[in-house]
Amino acid sequence: MPYPNEVTVDLNRPTNYLGPDHRSWKHSLHRFRLWLAYRHYRGYLRLGMAAVGDCLATHILEVGCGPGVLLSFLETWFPDCEVLGLDYDPRLLMRAVQATNRSRLTRGMAEVLPFSNSSMTALIALHVVEHLYHPKDFIHEVARVLDQNGLFLVATPNPKGIGASVMKARWEGYRDDHVSLHPPEEWAQMIEECGFMRVHSGTTGLSGIPAFRHFPLALFNYVPILLCGALPWNRGEAFVGVFRRNRDK
Repeated sequence: MPYPNEVTVDLNRPTNYLGPDHRSWKHSLHRFRLWLAYRHYRGYLRLGMAAVGDCLATHILEVGCGPGVLLSFLETWFPDCEVLGLDYDPRLLMRAVQATNRSRLTRGMAEVLPFSNSSMTALIALHVVEHLYHPKDFIHEVARVLDQNGLFLVATPNPKGIGASVMKARWEGYRDDHVSLHPPEEWAQMIEECGFMRVHSGTTGLSGIPAFRHFPLALFNYVPILLCGALPWNRGEAFVGVFRRNRDK
């Protein structure tokens, strides 16, 4: 039986995930902004590996890799690693080909990962799980493809954040394609039930409130995030979690 995602994704409809044309100055600005946001994930990976006495991952998979911007950063940050990307939309994979140099790209569904057991050291899924009708199936797949002590990094909108509370029905996290929205502790519990131990978690800032995306209030939103990454509270815009595979469970 097909997953609902397989029959509802219309590849003829425009996608918002391509980003600016890779030859434009807007693309360079877009990459810089994402580098500021994503650089903390390099630290999260190193934090998680240090927790088990290792230095670096060897196989890093990004599920929902989109146009490949994070993949290109991972290639630079971890030059000795094999970097892999998976996405359902072939338009995004074609853009990822342009953005990356050595990443292995695959088209596939998150809930049925086309990779062998224990084949990955780390798996990253940023703003993916909220799009899945069966997120727990995906988390079980993550547990299957990660090797012993493998790391799972996840980020997803927080419906219990201040942004959602203030904006109510106008909150940008409420979208037709966001079919699985849960507060941070529910995600953490779901992931731990699938055989993971939490290494680090938190939420981001107040970007769900439009005023906090513009100067001067933007300083109160973005500066702490740029300095610290996910903050140790549960009321921010997005949940960010770092989990380690626990083979004993």
